[in-house]
Amino acid sequence: MKVLFLSYNGLLEPILTSQALPYLRDLTKEGYEFVLVTYEKKRDLLMAGKVRIRDLKDRLASEKIEWIYLRYHKAPRVLATIFDLLVGVFVTFYLVVSRKIKIVHLRGVTPGTIMIPLSKVLKVKILFDMRGRLAEEMAAGGLWKENGSTFNMVKRAEKHLLQISDAVTVLTKKHFEYNKGLDYFAKRDIPTDVIPCCVDIAKFDYSGQDEDISKLKASLGLKGKFVLLYPGKIGTFYLLDEMLGFFKAIADIIPETVFMVITPDDPAIITERVHKLGIDMDRIKVVHNAPFDDMPRYMRLADAGIFFISAYNKLGSSPIKMGEFLASGVPVIINPGVGDTEEMVRENRVGVVVKNFSENDYLNAVEELCKLKSDGEGLKARCRKTAEDHLSYKDGVNKYAGIYNILAGGAK
Repeated sequence: MKVLFLSYNGLLEPILTSQALPYLRDLTKEGYEFVLVTYEKKRDLLMAGKVRIRDLKDRLASEKIEWIYLRYHKAPRVLATIFDLLVGVFVTFYLVVSRKIKIVHLRGVTPGTIMIPLSKVLKVKILFDMRGRLAEEMAAGGLWKENGSTFNMVKRAEKHLLQISDAVTVLTKKHFEYNKGLDYFAKRDIPTDVIPCCVDIAKFDYSGQDEDISKLKASLGLKGKFVLLYPGKIGTFYLLDEMLGFFKAIADIIPETVFMVITPDDPAIITERVHKLGIDMDRIKVVHNAPFDDMPRYMRLADAGIFFISAYNKLGSSPIKMGEFLASGVPVIINPGVGDTEEMVRENRVGVVVKNFSENDYLNAVEELCKLKSDGEGLKARCRKTAEDHLSYKDGVNKYAGIYNILAGGAK
């Protein structure tokens, strides 16, 4: 049976490589074939080049995944998105009819809007994979005005999708409970489940420091250092100043601490903030644009992982970093209020939660982290087991397969 997988993210970006392809590849083993439609940025297409794109298309085709990409347009922001989605409506209609699609998997509310008009004319089953609460999160990041026109438009689309979809998945237990409280959704008898951002346990390997990792550590000047690692974007939702504040606190207690940042963003942003906060730049290591395939090696360099995220309206958020750190045996330093992360950290003793961004709270968290680190291999094993029990993509595959099988049983 053929499934159309719609994403407004690009396949040439790390997120789909991590959070979509592993699922699709395993689901093909369950008898499903995929048409994967993504929106690719001009920069990514130019960097990849025609040869790599053709090779990727061919490789995916051999795995029963047909990849079709559309161009992503950035500006003017709202009009560009509307244009992209209108193109998506025509392409989706053509693909559903020509490829005899039976299930449409919508990765988020943005591509989901494509199916709102088409649901009236196409006899397909719809899985709405919510990926958080987009409107609230964008408003929390200062990108949209709460109750503004864009915010309200997305909320209406989200409500409509919850009313027309044949199955719904969310990233967190808290979002699941929130949805249950919506009067227009609570009484719908459809498959629903929680599938967080998971990790490929085999790829993010938990093992001892082998020669390769030792050489990488030496090449980066990290030999004998305590490595505090942050991987990801800077700004908007990610609180760089607060993470640097924690680094200052831990560096006072563990003098050999280095703050390592792996980011696709301009390193000059980090340099500016480091200087403004009076931190010695020699204590900061920035790796720019590391390939996703190298991330498991970088993760194993870390003694602790950190990610502070603006927690306002983040009940539906599931940070990818969480599973990657824990699978690598690395404890995490987080702030409360972001999806289900706080409960997972506290219940499994796999990191520390910084209550507030104050010097006193930083020092208390450092003290707690030092106690955890004294568990040695026991801590690493707990981290690994927590990832296996709660964030393994194999569990995600099984849940998606269960939903697909229900939808396929009723698909026309």
